[in-house]
Amino acid sequence: MGVASWLVLGTEDPEHSLPEAAGQAGLVSQLRPLIRELSAPGDLVFDPFAGWGTTLVAASVEGRRGFGIEVNEARAEEARRWLESYPGQEMVCGDARKPPLAAGSVDLVLCDLPYFGTNLDVDATDGAQFYALRDYDDYLAALDEAFAAIAQTMRPGARAVIAVQNRRIADRFVPLAWDAARVLGHHLTLGDERIHLYDRPASGDDPMLTNRSHEYLLMATK
Repeated sequence: MGVASWLVLGTEDPEHSLPEAAGQAGLVSQLRPLIRELSAPGDLVFDPFAGWGTTLVAASVEGRRGFGIEVNEARAEEARRWLESYPGQEMVCGDARKPPLAAGSVDLVLCDLPYFGTNLDVDATDGAQFYALRDYDDYLAALDEAFAAIAQTMRPGARAVIAVQNRRIADRFVPLAWDAARVLGHHLTLGDERIHLYDRPASGDDPMLTNRSHEYLLMATK
């Protein structure tokens, strides 16, 4: 039967939407099919860059346990309030490079990377906030450290799905998705890529610039 390499995403289920995070959080409806496909009921789903907790909401709806790490304290607290309605989920404020999980305890890693060059939390100075890293090599080194720690939490045979886009920052194209795949391959076995497509209008007349309406899902196995 096979698996299609791309999927056109629809709208969010309003039952599980978080209006405060509109435009900043992924879609629960986008994550639920991945959780069903790649894990079993009762499994532990880990999001090391959990943000507003969307992955944990999807895990709860699908009958999985979820554990999330969010480095921004205010965002983590907001996510915890949202998750009060979703049993079996735990959100902590911390560093993705130091996950407080037992080795071999995770069945599925599912996350969206904090993108390099995004103007969020740029004043952080401890290195734990990836958004604040202004040097690309420093960012990739931090990502390498995080992937190493994340891989240690996974049981043999566990899967990981890392969502990431290539970036355009000012006039520079940054191959973030492809570099992230290379770094991820240091620690897990890369399986394949999938592409999620968003319905975004295109504008402008520069043939070298697109509306960037797609996102890569890097698929890997422990």
